[in-house]
Amino acid sequence: MALIDQVQQVCDRLALQGWRDLLLHHGLDITATDLQRELTKELSTIDRNLPGFTDFAADGIRGIEPGSPARSLLYHALASSAVHSVNNNSEAYPTLAELDVIENYIYSLANRSLADFPNAVIAVFAYQYRIAARSPHGIHADMAFSRTGVARVGTEVANYSAARRSFWVESDDGDRLAVMPARYAAFLAVERRPSIDDAILEEQSGDRTRQFLFPVHKLFPGDECLRDANITLEFLEYHRNEKLQRVHTRGGIPVLSGFDINKPPFVRDSHNSRDLVQLQSVNASVLLVPQPTPQLVYTSTQRNSVTGRDEIVRFQVPPENFNNRFWTSYQIAANGRGREAPEYVNMRHLVATSATGEQRLVDLNQEIASEDEFLRFLADGNYEAAHFSDNSCDGCISVKVNGLARNLAVRPAYSLVTAPDFFPLADQIAIERWVDNFLPTLRDQFSQGGPSPLSEGRQPPNPELLLPNSNAKAFQRNETAIAAIVSTAPRNTNPVASQLDSLVSFLPDAASNVFAPGWDVSLGQDNQGNFYAAYGLGSPFPEDAKLCAALNSFWPAVAPDAARTFGILSAPTALPLLDSELGYYPQHPRVKAAEVTSQKGWDGEYGPFFEDFDGLFVNFANKDRSDYISNALAGQIRVSGLAQVDSRELIQRMEALHFCIRVLPPNDTVSTTQLILVCAEKIADWSSRSDRAQSTLQGSGYLYVFATVQGSEQLTRDVRRKRLRVRNRFTCQITQDTLCWQQDDSEFRCVVNEPI
Repeated sequence: MALIDQVQQVCDRLALQGWRDLLLHHGLDITATDLQRELTKELSTIDRNLPGFTDFAADGIRGIEPGSPARSLLYHALASSAVHSVNNNSEAYPTLAELDVIENYIYSLANRSLADFPNAVIAVFAYQYRIAARSPHGIHADMAFSRTGVARVGTEVANYSAARRSFWVESDDGDRLAVMPARYAAFLAVERRPSIDDAILEEQSGDRTRQFLFPVHKLFPGDECLRDANITLEFLEYHRNEKLQRVHTRGGIPVLSGFDINKPPFVRDSHNSRDLVQLQSVNASVLLVPQPTPQLVYTSTQRNSVTGRDEIVRFQVPPENFNNRFWTSYQIAANGRGREAPEYVNMRHLVATSATGEQRLVDLNQEIASEDEFLRFLADGNYEAAHFSDNSCDGCISVKVNGLARNLAVRPAYSLVTAPDFFPLADQIAIERWVDNFLPTLRDQFSQGGPSPLSEGRQPPNPELLLPNSNAKAFQRNETAIAAIVSTAPRNTNPVASQLDSLVSFLPDAASNVFAPGWDVSLGQDNQGNFYAAYGLGSPFPEDAKLCAALNSFWPAVAPDAARTFGILSAPTALPLLDSELGYYPQHPRVKAAEVTSQKGWDGEYGPFFEDFDGLFVNFANKDRSDYISNALAGQIRVSGLAQVDSRELIQRMEALHFCIRVLPPNDTVSTTQLILVCAEKIADWSSRSDRAQSTLQGSGYLYVFATVQGSEQLTRDVRRKRLRVRNRFTCQITQDTLCWQQDDSEFRCVVNEPI
């Protein structure tokens, strides 16, 4: 079927869903008898004041502009997450396959031949159409391309949200984590240093001397892609998870007798396992889809050659020394800047084997009631702890293209399959720009980490990854710009107004850059240098997710801040989560007053609260007993409480926190304060609250209650909780302009917010 006929089918279906009427506002009739002529005619009545069209390219004048999706009104209307049909249901929006058809038609009308691209290579890109504010140049809505894609693991099948034009992190029932695919396509591309016609999202120092691949023409099957060519495409993938193997080969832990660490589950790749990822065709493009698992982590078995039985893979925990523990996690120290093995390994689940060979998993958090005995048992080691598997991995997406007049080199994309993004609507670059514009220094807010997106990293990908069905290496060490996001720079240099955006990204600006060890990818190392690799993350990944979250949110646009959950004084909360997001313990005062119901937070833990116990205390989770692996096994790690929190809301919370810490004694910084944020609530309108400090406190804001503490941590009857005695309590009622605060039960004092 000719492409125009496929486009006709798309238009016919969507015309009945309100798109005909919407596009007629711009003088485009998608039900015209001669659709090709209608789509290529010049439009004189494009209304850029209509919602969703304010960021349509200023020089876009047709329904289809040959070779340019961003200047094609039809494509913008159907692909932009800011444009919506009057019929608000999933059937009213284009599918990914239908968008792919429109893309192919746009490139077909360019009427190019391979000879028009004398220096081209074939490259695979992850790509996405974005509103102006998130495009690489920031001028108008446009395609964003990267040679790195970021898919995410989950416990449920992928959930495409048509109105968002992207996948959504929650399952349909909102209770489980859906896997998040990444979309790729093959393009003719040119490798060069950036010119004035190229845009790089958040260009980095030295980029003008680096080599980047820029896509110039999409490849799709058939004889309409290029003149005098009838091509076919076949996408291929190779992915590898080798964390368990590296715990032994690079982590220094001996292998238990009878286990083969060169076989699954110690090492799993596309040559020996099909349970990591799958490729799913979307017309001429492809989705890399992680395979869902019942739990985010799980135990695995291997036939033990000594006993002849299938046994839970495990390791003997070495005794504690000066550098192999972090809290109650086993720590593998780095040798230099990068990592050669997972930094943290869960060691709190013992594998008990009976005389008959039957095995059971023993959660030491639950088994050992005495805190001293628990910590001593972990320190002594010499017990067998379960290895846990997860489906995080890295790899490559490549393509075979047949039918071209000459052979071209193929450059694969780097593919990450990583941890869930708990803030899918938060734009990490927006938070980074807030840091640059609002804070004197990054360290005023974040004692560790910060909003550095992977797209700003300039490291090569894992050099040990193989091409699919091959023993050849997929990447070269000079490919340092592989995580960058690029596009063509527009001639128009007048930015348009920003818009609300519900698009969820799978490009590297939605992932964290590397740091101790990282949330999405780690910094690998060998004797030739550093590179990106997935194997430096925790084994399994929730093990270091707990530590990242507990240490003031290393990655504020993907990792929730759980510092106040655990009462961490050394890395104070930088990004406040609300009490409802951290969870209400059964003895929380609001639960006891029947104001709220007890519920666990996003991570399966409960948040902090004030407790009357022979005086006033802060009650918080015991960091040594908290176990995200146990919580994941119980299905208690959820994104539902956080998924709707966008970057604007995160920034407002951080500004409110900054306001409080600047005013409360001793007028400290967020990253160094000794104030513990105990309670945090969002207030829709202070004027409706009978407890507000003064009548001028109006509009939305927050209620933050802080404490200073004294003495040492005390145990509670619940081994998963601890408490600290309160010295002083500070209650803060906050709006954007005003802070009213009181110390203990004194009178409220009110101050007006002043620019820093």
